[in-house]
Amino acid sequence: MSNGTVEPSDMLQVLLAATPDKRRSEVQGVFNEKGYTEAVGYLWENVLDTESKLEAEHAVGSHDSENKYYKLLVTDFNIKQHFSQVCSHRKFVKKAYFKLRPYLNYMKADDAEKHDLSKFMLAQAVGYTARWVHNTDNASWQTALNHHYCNEPHHPEYYKNKDGVKERMEARYLEESLVDMAGSRWERQLQGREDVSLEDLVDFNPVYLKRYHPEDKEIVLELIKDIQDNPAKQ
Repeated sequence: MSNGTVEPSDMLQVLLAATPDKRRSEVQGVFNEKGYTEAVGYLWENVLDTESKLEAEHAVGSHDSENKYYKLLVTDFNIKQHFSQVCSHRKFVKKAYFKLRPYLNYMKADDAEKHDLSKFMLAQAVGYTARWVHNTDNASWQTALNHHYCNEPHHPEYYKNKDGVKERMEARYLEESLVDMAGSRWERQLQGREDVSLEDLVDFNPVYLKRYHPEDKEIVLELIKDIQDNPAKQ
């Protein structure tokens, strides 16, 4: 340790301590060639078995700071920063829900309360940490994102048939997808200001609407128009 930071050699030792003996040279090779973040993702995606991942899930959830997986994922890899980001996003989604509730016919408060809970699973958290804490777009991030889409029905990507063709969303989750965008916009583009207008809150970049089935996109556009044209409902 030096000046309160973790030295690469220390991080490597923690990484290797979490790696099965027979795979350590393999993981160290990834570390040497591609760096720490890639090595952690490789370990998680390609090396650890189900039992090890369950142990890691338990160690992180129970704050077992002496466990090798806790030391790797929480202390060094900083997965706690991802958890903090998720908590912040969930807070703004709930705020957006209550602000937009007069316009929503199907989404319930419980949907807002349970929003994105799957991001606390290590199956997603490792990849999300790589992407949004360490700014690395890698295989573990893509795996985590796909896992998220497959477990959260408020994403249009959840609704595809076996041939990959878009299907219609359930009404409550269609509304939640709009609230999700509003919460993200409020937190990021609008800097969390309390004085945001409804018009600003739903002034989304049109690129985000391309994800929807054409009929669902029309419903979302109608909902946006209702919010913008009738602010007195609030």
